[in-house]
Amino acid sequence: MTSSFIPSASYDISLLKDSQLLLPSVSIGNVPQLTCDLIIHTLHLKRVGFISSDAVIPVVGQYEDQQAIGISVPIEVYQSKDRRWTVIQQRSPTLKGKKQSLISTLITFIASAGFSQVVILTSLDAARRLDSQISGIPFRVVGDVNTVQDIYQTIQVPNLEMPPTEQQQKEDIDMTSTLPPMPGAGIARSLYQQLQEKKTKVIMFCMFVLEGDNVQDSVELANLLNTYYHIKSKDTDINNSGAWTPPKSWECLFGTPFNAEIYQ
Repeated sequence: MTSSFIPSASYDISLLKDSQLLLPSVSIGNVPQLTCDLIIHTLHLKRVGFISSDAVIPVVGQYEDQQAIGISVPIEVYQSKDRRWTVIQQRSPTLKGKKQSLISTLITFIASAGFSQVVILTSLDAARRLDSQISGIPFRVVGDVNTVQDIYQTIQVPNLEMPPTEQQQKEDIDMTSTLPPMPGAGIARSLYQQLQEKKTKVIMFCMFVLEGDNVQDSVELANLLNTYYHIKSKDTDINNSGAWTPPKSWECLFGTPFNAEIYQ
């Protein structure tokens, strides 16, 4: 299978090699995509290509970079100026019955690009937390032992807990998997597992959230990633405020303001 990556004009695909890939999974609250929005627009990442897939709803929209010509499409690829980070942004949901097709497409792209590491972002249904997960921070990680230990020592984020065997049986979880259940996480669990099988270096950051206004959740997840990876440089944060820059589309995140007069 050939890679489905379509580079932008004049972009050399070899520049993807050895960068770190930030990959959001469409999941509850859309927190991973909102987080990637913050990173893309705060760091002024350049769109370097697209991923073609019939596994997502085909939509187009206005390109948010008003200084450039073009449109937004379902799966876009961005990269930082120093090529340290590559970010995928998925703008439309995966079609029913097409999850494995999308996973295969992403894995093919990852294998052909030669990334140094894949960082999956996902959100989990906070209403289905274990008792031990209710108190404390809402973040968890999934990864190899050494990486998980380093993350815990650096930012005190623990490994995602495995539920008791009895609960796994009640929820009909795959008992042969070494991964905990991840309600609301979309393709994240399967994608992580298959990347591991391909011997790809991969880590997954999870956040427990509830559906609603998830803007603050995305800011907190972006802050967590920045604390560990130092994504933002001093040059990026001109005012040294620590603030993230949302895209213009967030102005209509919950629709346009209603006309209060019609209720009078």
